[in-house]
Amino acid sequence: MKKGNIISSVIVMAIGIYVIIVCAAYPTAEAYGTGVPGPGLWPMAVAALMIIAAIGLLIKALRTKPEEDTPIEMWTEGTKRVYITMAALVVYVAVLGFLGFLISTAVMLFGFIQWFARKNPLITLLISVICTAAIYGVFKFLLNVPVDFGLFAI
Repeated sequence: MKKGNIISSVIVMAIGIYVIIVCAAYPTAEAYGTGVPGPGLWPMAVAALMIIAAIGLLIKALRTKPEEDTPIEMWTEGTKRVYITMAALVVYVAVLGFLGFLISTAVMLFGFIQWFARKNPLITLLISVICTAAIYGVFKFLLNVPVDFGLFAI
């Protein structure tokens, strides 16, 4: 597990640094003239937290004694679900630019709720549509982040 923790912490740190670099090029609040935070604020904050958590994991992994190290099972029922979920997120990101935020996110949320909770499909549909609309509203109107893109953009 020590080796896996070291590798994953380095990968997460690299992703966090990449996100911070990309977000630094986004417009700031001054560019909008509205006082609303720019689109890079929250991704940059999350990336900073990712880096802090990865550093903590790295320190813990480096301090792990050989006798405390446990092997990682790479293919179990639980890890299969993780791999399928990761693949679904890759598909979501891949179709996001084409289908747009509203359709992609509603479908992804519906699929994940059904995958993890197996609820009534009508209730799941309602929850995914309401959550997508709420997220859309927060980004579009409160944070002033453009989310109108893709095939079915409003």
